[in-house]
Amino acid sequence: MLNTTPANINPQHYIVSGVKFFKDTLDKLRLDASVTDQPITASEISVLMILHSYADETGQIHSLTHDKNTSDRKALSISNIARDHELVYETTKKAFDSLIARNYITEVYTSNSMYYELVDYTELNNSNNLNYFRIPQRLFEEKVFGQLIKHRYHTAPLVLLELSQYFTRQIGLNKRFSTPQDVSATRTMNYLKSALKTTAKRVRAFTDIVKNVFVFKPIDTKVKAPSESRSNRLRTFAQVCIDKFECSMNVACFKENDKQKEKETYSYAKREIANRIKNASIPLKWRDRLDINKSMQRMSKIALHLDCINKKHHMLRQVLLQVGDALETLHLDGELRDIKSIGAFVNKLCSNAWEDYKTRNLSAEDRIEIMTNYQTQYEEHPAFL
Repeated sequence: MLNTTPANINPQHYIVSGVKFFKDTLDKLRLDASVTDQPITASEISVLMILHSYADETGQIHSLTHDKNTSDRKALSISNIARDHELVYETTKKAFDSLIARNYITEVYTSNSMYYELVDYTELNNSNNLNYFRIPQRLFEEKVFGQLIKHRYHTAPLVLLELSQYFTRQIGLNKRFSTPQDVSATRTMNYLKSALKTTAKRVRAFTDIVKNVFVFKPIDTKVKAPSESRSNRLRTFAQVCIDKFECSMNVACFKENDKQKEKETYSYAKREIANRIKNASIPLKWRDRLDINKSMQRMSKIALHLDCINKKHHMLRQVLLQVGDALETLHLDGELRDIKSIGAFVNKLCSNAWEDYKTRNLSAEDRIEIMTNYQTQYEEHPAFL
C-alpha cells in the first residue's frame, strides 16, 4: 500500500518501471520530426522506442523478442517485433530500414554472426553526466503503437516520450512528491491539439488509446448549447467542450525503489562486462549473454555485503577484470568456441575470481566485519565467505 504521510517523503522512493531512453536521442527525434523534407514518421519513432526495450547496457540488440523459446536463428527477425507488438510487418520493416538509413541503428557484423546496435547508446550510457528517463514498460505491454500508427497520429510517439520524461523527472527530483498519486501534469486542449497536430475529437480518441498508461482527466469543461438564433443550425444538441486535462501516470507504471543500491551495482557490473565483451569483439549468443548477466547479478549481491568495509567497487572491478581477461585470452587463442556452455563457464570464472579476491584482499578483520553485518541483517552465516 502506498503511504502518503509526510514523515515518509522520499523523492527517490519510487521510480518509473521501464526502459531507459536518453534525452539526446529525444532531442534528435524532435529535430528530425520538425524538418519539412522527409520528417521522421510515427512508425519509425515507435519502432525505435521498441528497440530500446531489447538493447543491453551497450546498446547492442541480439534479439528482437523476449520470448526465450525463439531459436537463435530467428531471434533477430523483424517479424518478432510486428508479432509481439501487433504492428503491420510491412510498416515495421520499412520503419526499421529507415532507422538504419537515418543512423539511429546500425548493423554490426562479426566473424560468425551479426547484431544491431543503437547508435551513440554506449557513449551516452557511459557518460559522467547521464541524462535519461524511462519509458514505462506498460506502454509496450498495452500495444498502443499499432493503434496510433493505424489512426495516423503522426506525432503521438513524441508526445508519449515527452510525458515519460516529465513523470520520470518529477517522481525522481521533485521533493513535493512522495508517491506516484501525487504526480500529475496539467495539459490544455489547445496544447494537445498542437502537439498531436489534430482536432479536439481526435485528441479525445488519443487519450482513450493510452488511458491504461497515461490517464487524462478533464478538469475544465463547459457546455456549449446550440444556437437558437440560427434557423439552419447543424447541431441541435449541447456539446461538452474540454479546455484542460489533468494527466497522471498509471500507478502500475511505478515501482518501489527500496533495492536501488542492488540495482545500481548490478547495472554497473552488466555495463562493465558488456563493454569488455564488445571491445574485445567476443562473439556470444543471445542466451550466453543472459547467462552471463545472471553471474553478474550474483557477484553484485556479494559485492553489496562488502560495502561495510568500503571494498564493494574494488571487488567488482577485480572480479570483472579477471573474468574479462580470461574470456579475451580464450577468444584470441581460438579456444572459446570449444566451450559448450559459455554461461556456465563464466559462472565458474566468477566463482574462482571471488575466491582469489578473498584470499588476496580480505583480512581477518574484514571477514569479521562482513560476517557481523550479515548476521545482524539476516540472522545467519554468510555462505559466500
